[in-house]
Amino acid sequence: MTKPVKTVDRELSVRDVSKLLATEAVGSVVVETEYGRGLLTKTDIIDGLRDGIDPDTTPVGDLMTTPVKTIDPGAPLEEAIDTMVEHGIKRLVVDGQADGVGILTTTDVMQELSPDLDRVVEMFAEG
Repeated sequence: MTKPVKTVDRELSVRDVSKLLATEAVGSVVVETEYGRGLLTKTDIIDGLRDGIDPDTTPVGDLMTTPVKTIDPGAPLEEAIDTMVEHGIKRLVVDGQADGVGILTTTDVMQELSPDLDRVVEMFAEG
Protein backbone atom coordinates (compact mmCIF):
# COMPACT_ATOMS: atom_id res chain seq x y z
CA MET A 1 0.00 0.00 0.00
CA THR A 2 0.94 3.61 -0.34
CA LYS A 3 1.51 5.28 3.00
CA PRO A 4 1.38 7.95 4.14
CA VAL A 5 -1.45 8.92 1.86
CA LYS A 6 -2.28 12.48 0.94
CA THR A 7 -5.38 13.74 2.71
CA VAL A 8 -7.33 16.91 2.02
CA ASP A 9 -10.31 18.72 3.47
CA ARG A 10 -13.58 18.38 1.58
CA GLU A 11 -13.82 22.18 1.13
CA LEU A 12 -10.64 22.53 -0.95
CA SER A 13 -11.24 23.48 -4.56
CA VAL A 14 -10.90 20.99 -7.37
CA ARG A 15 -8.15 23.18 -8.87
CA ASP A 16 -6.10 23.15 -5.64
CA VAL A 17 -6.36 19.38 -5.30
CA SER A 18 -5.54 18.91 -9.01
CA LYS A 19 -2.33 20.83 -8.43
CA LEU A 20 -1.55 18.64 -5.41
CA LEU A 21 -2.10 15.45 -7.42
CA ALA A 22 0.25 16.72 -10.13
CA THR A 23 2.93 17.95 -7.70
CA GLU A 24 2.89 14.75 -5.64
CA ALA A 25 2.54 12.49 -8.71
CA VAL A 26 -0.35 10.56 -7.15
CA GLY A 27 -3.65 9.45 -8.64
CA SER A 28 -5.91 9.95 -5.65
CA VAL A 29 -6.33 11.56 -2.24
CA VAL A 30 -8.36 10.71 0.82
CA VAL A 31 -10.89 13.42 1.60
CA GLU A 32 -11.56 14.07 5.28
CA THR A 33 -15.11 15.06 6.19
CA GLU A 34 -17.03 15.44 9.41
CA TYR A 35 -18.83 12.19 8.50
CA GLY A 36 -15.81 10.07 7.65
CA ARG A 37 -13.54 9.64 4.67
CA GLY A 38 -14.07 9.92 0.95
CA LEU A 39 -11.80 9.25 -2.00
CA LEU A 40 -11.08 11.56 -4.92
CA THR A 41 -9.29 10.32 -8.04
CA LYS A 42 -8.00 11.96 -11.19
CA THR A 43 -10.86 10.26 -13.00
CA ASP A 44 -13.39 11.91 -10.66
CA ILE A 45 -11.88 15.29 -11.53
CA ILE A 46 -11.90 14.61 -15.26
CA ASP A 47 -15.53 13.45 -15.09
CA GLY A 48 -16.47 16.60 -13.16
CA LEU A 49 -14.75 18.86 -15.68
CA ARG A 50 -16.47 17.03 -18.53
CA ASP A 51 -19.78 17.67 -16.75
CA GLY A 52 -19.00 21.40 -16.60
CA ILE A 53 -17.98 22.05 -12.98
CA ASP A 54 -15.97 25.16 -12.20
CA PRO A 55 -12.66 23.90 -10.77
CA ASP A 56 -12.08 27.15 -8.88
CA THR A 57 -15.37 27.13 -6.97
CA THR A 58 -16.28 23.44 -6.75
CA PRO A 59 -15.12 21.77 -3.52
CA VAL A 60 -13.65 18.28 -3.89
CA GLY A 61 -16.32 17.06 -1.49
CA ASP A 62 -18.79 17.44 -4.36
CA LEU A 63 -16.84 14.98 -6.53
CA MET A 64 -15.46 12.46 -4.05
CA THR A 65 -16.64 8.89 -3.74
CA THR A 66 -18.22 8.15 -0.40
CA PRO A 67 -18.54 5.93 1.45
CA VAL A 68 -15.26 4.30 0.51
CA LYS A 69 -14.44 0.65 0.81
CA THR A 70 -11.87 0.09 3.53
CA ILE A 71 -9.74 -2.78 4.68
CA ASP A 72 -7.77 -3.45 7.84
CA PRO A 73 -3.97 -3.24 7.45
CA GLY A 74 -3.61 -6.80 8.72
CA ALA A 75 -6.06 -8.29 6.23
CA PRO A 76 -4.72 -10.91 3.80
CA LEU A 77 -3.99 -9.77 0.25
CA GLU A 78 -6.61 -12.23 -1.04
CA GLU A 79 -9.28 -10.40 0.96
CA ALA A 80 -8.24 -7.10 -0.59
CA ILE A 81 -8.36 -8.60 -4.09
CA ASP A 82 -11.78 -10.15 -3.43
CA THR A 83 -13.12 -6.80 -2.20
CA MET A 84 -11.78 -4.96 -5.26
CA VAL A 85 -13.25 -7.52 -7.65
CA GLU A 86 -16.60 -7.71 -5.85
CA HIS A 87 -17.08 -3.94 -5.92
CA GLY A 88 -15.37 -3.23 -9.25
CA ILE A 89 -12.89 -0.80 -7.70
CA LYS A 90 -9.19 -0.09 -8.21
CA ARG A 91 -8.42 1.43 -4.80
CA LEU A 92 -9.06 0.45 -1.21
CA VAL A 93 -8.53 2.74 1.74
CA VAL A 94 -6.43 0.91 4.32
CA ASP A 95 -7.67 2.25 7.63
CA GLY A 96 -5.32 1.53 10.48
CA GLN A 97 -6.99 3.88 12.99
CA ALA A 98 -3.95 4.68 15.16
CA ASP A 99 -1.54 3.86 12.32
CA GLY A 100 -3.25 6.30 9.99
CA VAL A 101 -4.50 5.74 6.48
CA GLY A 102 -3.04 4.19 3.36
CA ILE A 103 -4.29 3.30 -0.10
CA LEU A 104 -3.96 -0.08 -1.75
CA THR A 105 -4.29 0.01 -5.54
CA THR A 106 -4.50 -2.64 -8.22
CA THR A 107 -1.00 -1.53 -9.23
CA ASP A 108 0.25 -2.30 -5.71
CA VAL A 109 -1.34 -5.75 -5.94
CA MET A 110 0.23 -6.46 -9.33
CA GLN A 111 3.67 -5.38 -8.09
CA GLU A 112 3.32 -7.71 -5.12
CA LEU A 113 2.26 -10.62 -7.30
CA SER A 114 4.61 -10.01 -10.24
CA PRO A 115 7.54 -12.08 -8.91
CA ASP A 116 5.20 -15.08 -8.65
CA LEU A 117 3.84 -14.42 -12.12
CA ASP A 118 7.36 -14.19 -13.51
CA ARG A 119 8.16 -17.61 -12.03
CA VAL A 120 5.02 -19.14 -13.57
CA VAL A 121 5.90 -17.72 -16.99
CA GLU A 122 9.46 -19.08 -16.68
CA MET A 123 8.13 -22.54 -15.73
CA PHE A 124 5.89 -22.62 -18.80
CA ALA A 125 8.73 -21.36 -21.02
CA GLU A 126 11.01 -24.16 -19.76
CA GLY A 127 8.40 -26.70 -20.72
